[in-house]
Amino acid sequence: MLTEKTLSAFLHLAETGNFQEAAKRLGVSNASLSRYVSMAEEQVGFPLFHRKRGNSGLTREGQTFLPVAKTLQADLNRCADQVERIRLDTGQTVRIGCGPLTPRTLVRPAIQAALQQSPAFRFRVDVSARQAPIEMLENGEIDIYLGDLTHTSETENIELMMFEKRAVVFAAHVSHPLHDTAPATLNALFSYPLASPHLHKHWRAAITRALGGTDEAAEKVRALPQVESDDYAFLTSLLTGPEFVVGGMPETFAELVADGSVKLIETTPPITWNICAARKAGPGQPATEALWKQLEELAGQNPG
Repeated sequence: MLTEKTLSAFLHLAETGNFQEAAKRLGVSNASLSRYVSMAEEQVGFPLFHRKRGNSGLTREGQTFLPVAKTLQADLNRCADQVERIRLDTGQTVRIGCGPLTPRTLVRPAIQAALQQSPAFRFRVDVSARQAPIEMLENGEIDIYLGDLTHTSETENIELMMFEKRAVVFAAHVSHPLHDTAPATLNALFSYPLASPHLHKHWRAAITRALGGTDEAAEKVRALPQVESDDYAFLTSLLTGPEFVVGGMPETFAELVADGSVKLIETTPPITWNICAARKAGPGQPATEALWKQLEELAGQNPG
């Protein structure tokens, strides 16, 4: 089987088709690269490249082997990451996956409370609306997930915790015309440019229903949002003028509302969000248990 060095040599030369460029990327001399490539061919048992001056293209066998080599490289990278994680993990680090609406509403207060219990705890927070949380939990990529799992199939080895349903709010600069028509209908609100995180299909279905469930409503929702980002620091920066409406949670806009530059838009009907926390069933590492306990207390403060 290929070693890490011979695998890298093969992949770099396959990508560039040029010995000099591949050697430069690998940080070795042309002679060393040639030696690594020859070793790779010995290790796999067939020729990988044509030997032509100035152009080293893949053989038929090399072309067939290329996707296998890429998969092997990805597996090696994942293995290295897991080894590093095992080496460093003493049960004090929690890997959190969450949707964009949860960092301020749940993640921040839970982390703050857990750190009061033990300042040595560490947290890694990955915010994205496009995560596959159950798979990530089952594969050990994250320890806890926070977001909307209402439409996720139940699994025996995943523990779920439900929080109170909360209404999504919309905000705009104080000069936005929607503030003059409160309460604003959702049809009126979505007639203005919207900035929001990624809207997965269940969110789109909920908004379509709130708009009346008509073909016209579905067409309007398909065009949403005008600006999409899971980074709320960026989204709220769009509220310096009246161009955009931004959807989120009250905590998202608290500072801007407090300084008077932004106002929440009173809307009807409300759109609710089902907040869930999930983790693998059974006892976890100390930091994970501590954070989960804080989330349980937050859920108890807001019983569903």
